Amino acid sequence: MQPIRNNILVKPFPPDEVSEGGIFVPESARQESNKMLVIATGNGSRERKMPFKKGDVVYRVKSWGEPIDIHGERHYIMDQNAIIAKE
Repeated sequence: MQPIRNNILVKPFPPDEVSEGGIFVPESARQESNKMLVIATGNGSRERKMPFKKGDVVYRVKSWGEPIDIHGERHYIMDQNAIIAKE
């Protein structure tokens, strides 16, 4: 899947199995991470250049993005403005 314009396709990292305090978190209680891997990007526009590239690790605004399944795995497609930080 290839996003267009200022959209990006991202895949969430797996949720943590152990809390920061060292407690095991059961699978039913794990929350999806907002830390994402950029899978593909659009080309941007004249007004807004695309600052991200494939392979970047980014953080999104909590719960933003349109969920889509690719080969049975959850991904999100969203506007580049939904990204708040980059590693």
